[in-house]
Amino acid sequence: MKNEAKTPLVAHYDVFVTKIESLNKHTFQIELLAPEGTVLDYKSGQYLKLKLDVNHDGKPLWLSYTISSRLDADKPNKTCLIIQVTSDFSGKVVDCLFAAKANNQPVTIMLAMGKAFLQTNLEQPHLFVAAGSGISKIKCITEEILHRNPDANINIYWSNRHSDDFFLLEQFHDWAIAHKNLNFNTILESAQSGWTGRTGFLYEVIQQDYSDLTDTHTYLCGSSKMVYGTIDQLNSLGLQERNCYSDVFEFSPRDEKLEA
Repeated sequence: MKNEAKTPLVAHYDVFVTKIESLNKHTFQIELLAPEGTVLDYKSGQYLKLKLDVNHDGKPLWLSYTISSRLDADKPNKTCLIIQVTSDFSGKVVDCLFAAKANNQPVTIMLAMGKAFLQTNLEQPHLFVAAGSGISKIKCITEEILHRNPDANINIYWSNRHSDDFFLLEQFHDWAIAHKNLNFNTILESAQSGWTGRTGFLYEVIQQDYSDLTDTHTYLCGSSKMVYGTIDQLNSLGLQERNCYSDVFEFSPRDEKLEA
């Protein structure tokens, strides 16, 4: 049964871009800092909206990004985003953030939003399924779970199209070494030269590792086709949609089953 956790109220904050770190050739981690004394109230797995004049036309846009860091009681005015540059537009977004940092100009955020935040019993097994930048949400939720219950049973499956699309691998591998019940799996959709890891659709790899998903809480991050397709393919192993959490349920509710 889902835990009807209370969602934080939505509020606006002015924050400063204090750090921009390159994670790979097209992915950046953005650190945002509100004034001292501010508490950025959100739950792990939620997203925020960032207000930016991306087109420099005096018409700022509200852009949605998953929060990639848990709320830290020692630094509650800090939060992080992970942004991938996959188009001219996303490149402009990152350029705006670099400019805000360089000029020490605040940007406005609105948080927190999203119903697919961490709200499950940590004594039960958790399956995390991410494609591409969807790992940002999984990182945040994993941080929170390990903070609350270091012995929690967590299995992470992350798929990308190319081996150089992965990032923060050292962080995830360190977690897997430090926590005996955490397993981390990287997957490519198809075999590539030099890749020695696993390949295939996410559901195919998960099917190789599981025989029963009946009591497993599952968080899925990716396209609607990936999310719904994975759920449908794993239904034969007992995965129940009522035990699944995804932003897709909110943005793209389905009328019928999709092919994986």
